[in-house]
Amino acid sequence: MATTPAAVPLLHRILGIGLVSLAAAILVLRYVGIAPLPQHDRVTLMIAYALSGFGVVLVAVALFVFKPRVPDRRPGQSVEQYWSMPEIGAKVFLVWILLEGAGTIAAVGYLLTGEPVSAIAAGAAILVFWLYGPNVIAKA
Repeated sequence: MATTPAAVPLLHRILGIGLVSLAAAILVLRYVGIAPLPQHDRVTLMIAYALSGFGVVLVAVALFVFKPRVPDRRPGQSVEQYWSMPEIGAKVFLVWILLEGAGTIAAVGYLLTGEPVSAIAAGAAILVFWLYGPNVIAKA
């Protein structure tokens, strides 16, 4: 099954909008006090650092293990031709899913603990997700 050239960039946009929406909802929940208010103890810190660390590891795996496996666009190949190749979509989807998962896990860590380290990790993962969009992957 061949993907249409517009499907891959659209998927990135949809994943990104979902990730930003989730992070915004979590920030609102924490701000208005609807989210659980944990006790600030060692367990809370351990959960915050574990979820933040897992998010950072997912970002590193996405960028240093799976991103290099995405083939570069060949000279003379149009962006449409590049995105219509099924192997490109399959490989880049994995990178984006890992980056989106990293942001989601760190954001949930912030929801559960309220620790700034989780918010920072979530923000960094969201930033990296948007920085490695279709234009950067295709070098358009």
